Amino acid sequence: MKGLDSEYNILIPELREHCNAALRSFGNLDSSGDRDLRISLKEFFTSCSRISILLWSKNNKKQRKHLRSIFSIADNSPISPRSISELETVSGRIEKPLEDKGMKSALQETAVFSYDPETKTLTVDGKQYEILPIFLAVRDLYASLPFFDELQTCTEMLEKDPQNATALFQKALLIYKTGRFEAALQLTEQVLEIVPDDFRVWYNRGVILSEMGRLEEAIDAYDRVIELEPAFEIAWDNKGVVLARLGRLRDALETYEKVLRRNPKYAEAWAGKGAILSALDRKEEALEAYSSALKIRHDYMEALKCISSLFSRMGRFEEALAAYDTALQSAPEDPSLWAGKGLVLSELNKQEEALQSCSKALELKPGFVPALEIKVEILLRISRQKVKDSR
Repeated sequence: MKGLDSEYNILIPELREHCNAALRSFGNLDSSGDRDLRISLKEFFTSCSRISILLWSKNNKKQRKHLRSIFSIADNSPISPRSISELETVSGRIEKPLEDKGMKSALQETAVFSYDPETKTLTVDGKQYEILPIFLAVRDLYASLPFFDELQTCTEMLEKDPQNATALFQKALLIYKTGRFEAALQLTEQVLEIVPDDFRVWYNRGVILSEMGRLEEAIDAYDRVIELEPAFEIAWDNKGVVLARLGRLRDALETYEKVLRRNPKYAEAWAGKGAILSALDRKEEALEAYSSALKIRHDYMEALKCISSLFSRMGRFEEALAAYDTALQSAPEDPSLWAGKGLVLSELNKQEEALQSCSKALELKPGFVPALEIKVEILLRISRQKVKDSR
């Protein structure tokens, strides 16, 4: 095992280097001119080929299969040798016109190949090649590299016992952290085949499905969690969020009310209820809900932000200002709070202070659009006031 670890100590930095090069050259494809496009494509193909060689080395088949297993890379991956060999052929055909005919005009080069940045499709001699799946495979591998040690531990546990639900579950969590939701979902389903009534696994299934936009399935997963473990309150909260995303506001409100009957001290549910009531334009009730959340957790930032904005929308600017000041005590580096405070100060006709607040937001986050928009509005108000005063 020490020898294998030593080999991985060399392979992982090499994979990171080639992934970096592939991602960088792919990013250049959208902005490259014809001649630069040829260079960027060549760099992309070369880097992907080197990644493929490292993962499918013929000299170390067993070790490289183990490495692919660690990263959950399938044999039919877009970066497999079979897929990459076609890329190498295409790469040669792109270079061939220059080798055969010397320098050519940009018009002639365009006739040899073209690249559509919208569809990420390369066309060579009338044949199309999809580049996006290869890029996504490289991106997924690159995102997994920081978790190599943990993934390796889980994989080795599973090699000893493929039914080790704990190892499978941990690997699913790690893969989820890399943003590889489909792979994480597949691992989660394997866990559920072993432990079908583990509410934690169902919860993570719901989270993954929600990230994938499969919202109805996510609700089913959260319902299963609630059925198995009603006291696991975050499942109720997440269900409410998903229902709101589906536009089912009244169902979301009912969900929050149910969990609050179980636990009136659940601040997140009060904040969720406030968001739904606000969306239903029941502002006074929303204020009560946010206030209930803040009574439980005085520094609950999401509730502070929401109640500040709600006070402002209701024209209760002094209360909004006080709420923003309270929030800023806990999060003085949050540009959205400074921008919101700037808007409220402007409504209170404290234009100089409002400008200072917006400037602080832009200092923390240059180019922050809400702050820029509010600052422009403040300057217009100041200009209009000067014209009015001059009359």
